Amino acid sequence: MPKLLSNLPTHVSSMARGTVQVHALSAGHFSLPEEHFIDPCPFPASRKRVPSLCFLVQHKSPLSSVRTNIVFDLGVRRDPSLYSASIRQHVATRQPMSTDPDVVKSLQKGGLSVNDIHFVVFSHVHWDHIGCPSDFSSSEFVVGHGSIALLSGTSSASLRGSHSFFEANLLPSSRTIELSDPSIALETSTAISVTPNSKKLTPNWTKWRPIPSFNIPKTLDVFNDESLYLVDAPGHLPGHTNILAWTEKGWVYLAADSCHDRRILRREKQIGEWKDERGRSCCIHHDRAKAEETIEMIRELEAKGVELPPSMSHQTQEQAARNRFNALLGPAAFHEGWSSLLNLSPSFFNASVSLASVPKKKSHLSSKNQALIGLAVDSAATHLFIPGIKSHVAAALREGASVAEVAEVIELSSTLGIHACNVGVPLLVEVLKEGGLYVDETTKDFNHRQERLKEDFTKKRGYWHTFWEDFLRLDPEFFEAYLEFSSLPWIKEADGKKGVLEPKMKELVYCAFDSASTHLYKPGLKLHMKNALGYGATPQEILEVLEIATLLSLHSAHVAAPIILELNGQKGTV
Repeated sequence: MPKLLSNLPTHVSSMARGTVQVHALSAGHFSLPEEHFIDPCPFPASRKRVPSLCFLVQHKSPLSSVRTNIVFDLGVRRDPSLYSASIRQHVATRQPMSTDPDVVKSLQKGGLSVNDIHFVVFSHVHWDHIGCPSDFSSSEFVVGHGSIALLSGTSSASLRGSHSFFEANLLPSSRTIELSDPSIALETSTAISVTPNSKKLTPNWTKWRPIPSFNIPKTLDVFNDESLYLVDAPGHLPGHTNILAWTEKGWVYLAADSCHDRRILRREKQIGEWKDERGRSCCIHHDRAKAEETIEMIRELEAKGVELPPSMSHQTQEQAARNRFNALLGPAAFHEGWSSLLNLSPSFFNASVSLASVPKKKSHLSSKNQALIGLAVDSAATHLFIPGIKSHVAAALREGASVAEVAEVIELSSTLGIHACNVGVPLLVEVLKEGGLYVDETTKDFNHRQERLKEDFTKKRGYWHTFWEDFLRLDPEFFEAYLEFSSLPWIKEADGKKGVLEPKMKELVYCAFDSASTHLYKPGLKLHMKNALGYGATPQEILEVLEIATLLSLHSAHVAAPIILELNGQKGTV
């Protein structure tokens, strides 16, 4: 069981703490220009389709068993034509858009109606969070301090960008509660008195206090039982509010629009800015400095084990897919090709992750050797997939490979070019014989130099094959140079042995690039399979090499997806 907040002045026992359940509610999808949200943006014209999320937060009182249903945000409006004219103009830049299901339909799927909702709490009053308040005819609405001024047009906040338009008649004044000003001196809350027959609790909307153990400066303990907090989260918009909830799985934080991209939270990107039609700098956050302070607070919460559901930056499906990727393949394997594929086709991304994860799950080869095999495929002269080379080198080093081992894979893979002679020389001999040439040469015994080279090759490489015969007869000088070139990984002294990789692993490297779809050199593949088995490889290990080589097919999408997004973004569509 997770611990209580150790440094929090506790006025309720753990037995008296309420229980909270949090459920995500789908409320539409729309499209965003990435350059407005992240910096640097790899493809400035690219756009991303994102979900608009709401949450059902259910609190059960430990004293009276009264259940309070709260909806946090209402998402995109079911009928966008019902927005005000200025908002409709902005919505036109967020196409394509889907408003089905909206929050009402999502509640119905869970067996609830709008009449079951006691409170609708808005994180803030931007257009994609306000939905249709008129649907909730019996609910009370809760907005952060300063939101009413935004809606009425009396706010002194300096706002830029077409997203910052608001509707004066959005909420009924008789059922709307504006939170108290969190900048006013903090007060100490007292427990709510609840009688056994109460059917509705009266929440605390006014008394702000810190949670020192989480370094959160201003919170409202909604039910005064340390189970549900509204958190002042300044920066994005005046009145911006988050939720911290205690669930059976531990603490959960709903960050709303505090941070619009996980890469910002991971410090991989910065908050984006853009120029409006008048040349003024705009930011999605009205106070960037405050927003960065809030983001840092959220980083600390996550570091302390607080769960951040994919409420952040509308990224439910994307973050779930990314979390699955990290769990199966590791976060270090993620590169721009994977990122673009996730953006372009989440379903194909997930299928690709499933395919790539099979060898890792079976692990007939160690993680280090799997990375080295992947490097052999991607660094082969017939492929040269740079993102994969970087990823596999990093993975191999992380798994304990030495630089010498990584370099030896490159040395082994560099022998691929000799297959021009392995294939071409027999054909040349065939053509010559058909013309009545070279007939006598094929029956001659090797001379002394050729015999020495054959013996040297067999000793250094551990095998001999008939396809070397005519090559050696036609050009012993080039054969000798290739022997020196290809034998280096087999003869160089390293820690008292020949080369740094064991012979079995060397042969598996050959199998990797010979089996790759960009090469498919059958004679070499068969030869090196036999050699690998002779050095102790199992059939399962060889099969795993072939499976890793199969993953080369994913690179079609890794290369094409960024191009598609870039060109599609340049056309202004999604």
